Amino acid sequence: MLSLNEGRIKVLYSVITFLGLALAFYEGYLRTLPLRLQQFDGWQVGDWLIDYSGGVVRRGLSGEIVFFFVPDGKAAIATVIVVQLVLAAFLYGVVGILYWMTDRGPAWMMLVLSPAFLLFPALNELGNSRKELLTLGALGVVVLAHRFGKTEPGLWIASPLFVLGVFFHEALVVTLPAFAYFAFKFTGAKRAWLISGAYGAAAIGALVLASARPGDSQVRTAICSSWNERGIDQCTGSLTAIGMSTPESITFLANSLYPTYWAYLLPVALATLPFFALRFWPAERTITIIVVLAALPLFAVAWDYGRWIFLIVAQLSLLTLAQPHRMKPMRVPLYGALAFILLWGFQHYGRPITDGLGSRWISDFPSISSFLPF
Repeated sequence: MLSLNEGRIKVLYSVITFLGLALAFYEGYLRTLPLRLQQFDGWQVGDWLIDYSGGVVRRGLSGEIVFFFVPDGKAAIATVIVVQLVLAAFLYGVVGILYWMTDRGPAWMMLVLSPAFLLFPALNELGNSRKELLTLGALGVVVLAHRFGKTEPGLWIASPLFVLGVFFHEALVVTLPAFAYFAFKFTGAKRAWLISGAYGAAAIGALVLASARPGDSQVRTAICSSWNERGIDQCTGSLTAIGMSTPESITFLANSLYPTYWAYLLPVALATLPFFALRFWPAERTITIIVVLAALPLFAVAWDYGRWIFLIVAQLSLLTLAQPHRMKPMRVPLYGALAFILLWGFQHYGRPITDGLGSRWISDFPSISSFLPF
């Protein structure tokens, strides 16, 4: 039984965390919603509207599905944004439930509100609605089902969302080890191979399609014409990446973004702190290493480094929340947890180090910031 004082402290921690989740969701998704509905975003929305107008092509299944149900371009844009909003709300809601099922100490607060996890979308309005929401939502289903003792049903329920995710964006096959972890650790061997085989087949199919049908300038032109006919007058963003070869991507990354991108090592180091504080590392070092190694190729061929860091941290955070009874959190003072949450950040692309949420709050109040020495 908790003492009265301990109970009040738990309430305080819970209030701060849930207010933080609500604020992060508002900042990342609701505050900019009217503008996003008015202006076409070629990266966050356009990536979902690539279709098969120029023939079967990688990442084109998402646009094919959207336009099948909503042929009009403006309505399709609104539909994509609503789907993204629902997926994000689901992820935040699942994490909120999982957090409630922990001891809700400051170390868990650091995990949930890490600038590399659920605070990341709030700090990255231009990169918070990408297709990784699909596989992270699927992993959230598995983790939540596991917490209620239904791991195998959760894996099967989540599988269609995983399949859509990897066919919508082939890079998301790197999340496969997280699902295999639950299959092999919490189901029987035969069932684990069956489940992993289903997930693996989808991942292989997505990679084969991406390799066989990467697209080219003719495909881009055909998709652009299709967009124009539907009332979308811009053909920018993700559509321009169709047909770009891996060597071209690597060359651009090496020549244009390095050595600046070495600075991403700082947010990477900071992002590991909650896992040390909760002792997830080194207790679960094997799956941690596998998850990281699976995603490492993305850093060699694609330049959205912030996205890939977020993708890794989000997977490991959900794995941590799946087993709170096995964690032995360190005693972290509340002010330390808040400092970790508020004082740093990074972008999905271009700027490895940015102001944290706290610094942004201060900058919004000139009368306060004018008295500060920095």
